[in-house]
Amino acid sequence: MSEEMERLIATINIALAVGNWSLVVTLTADLYACALAEGETAFADLVQDLHWIAQDALLHPVEIASLLAEVAHE
Repeated sequence: MSEEMERLIATINIALAVGNWSLVVTLTADLYACALAEGETAFADLVQDLHWIAQDALLHPVEIASLLAEVAHE
């Protein structure tokens, strides 16, 4: 795994931790391209799934906030 991919993963983890979904969308697009370029197709598929989840979070913020609150109380 390249240094660029590792940097993107670390930055995505931070963005996820603080709930910065728009940054996650942007960075996962970059990570997806890097993964494909390195032949990591299975990983690229997982990154694409995360990309769609982040986009859904941007489109449905109230539902996502409610879901996260439920999970936090478990």
